[in-house]
Amino acid sequence: MDNPNIAVIMSTTRAGRFADRPAKWIYDLAVARADMTVELIDLRDYPMPFFDEPASNAWVPSRNEVAVRWQPAIAAAKPDR
Repeated sequence: MDNPNIAVIMSTTRAGRFADRPAKWIYDLAVARADMTVELIDLRDYPMPFFDEPASNAWVPSRNEVAVRWQPAIAAAKPDR
């Protein structure tokens, strides 16, 4: 059986993020193992316009046009509870 491919993804692109520190720590632990292949992926390398807000829209209203359009679309997909 082939070794699994594991991606450690830094999913925040905001200025002042903390994600790079724990992601690097997890990556370093994983690459020390011989039974998996590990890649560190930074979403800053793949700019998406609705990830450029200064904070979550739960705290600060979004300004980006794509983010404003995205929020009701994804909210409509939320299952009823």
